[in-house]
Amino acid sequence: MLEDYISFAPQSKELILKKKTVLSLCQQAESRVEQIKSLEPDTEEGLIATVEVNKIQIKLHFMPEKITLHKDYLQGEIRLLNPPKFETESLIYRSLIAGWQIFLGGKIPNGVLPEEVRVEKDKIYYKLPRQQLQLIDILFHTLESNSALFTNVKQGELTIQSSVTLNWSDLKLQNILQLLQK
Repeated sequence: MLEDYISFAPQSKELILKKKTVLSLCQQAESRVEQIKSLEPDTEEGLIATVEVNKIQIKLHFMPEKITLHKDYLQGEIRLLNPPKFETESLIYRSLIAGWQIFLGGKIPNGVLPEEVRVEKDKIYYKLPRQQLQLIDILFHTLESNSALFTNVKQGELTIQSSVTLNWSDLKLQNILQLLQK
């Protein structure tokens, strides 16, 4: 049954979260983060998120690419696959968005984002406390600090390649099932 949700290729140091698992994790993110209105895998590659901030909906098509584990936090890297799309019913906000795109070229001014997030061209870099991502600790609790995980989403499956060898015995399978049932 577990192979419907996850597969493991120790020779290539890969862990693959199947589409059912990715959909479950997306639904959990939607229910836990107020600003995320929808999150789903794209049919080809990446994920598509719709985020709402101040009555402005932002559609993001992105690929999570890298997570570096540290003792108390993790650093991540996301690549935007397409420029963000903005939608709003407010005439004032539409005018502001148009002006921002024309005069600032769509660049995000310094100081607007939280200090844990920075944007450079089509890359978004973030930093989160490690306990916020239960899945990372469940799957990779044995990895040492500064270990890197390279991620890729193709056709709804999330492939995670580790910089070190993984073993089935290192995975907390019971915890994975509990997380997916939330």
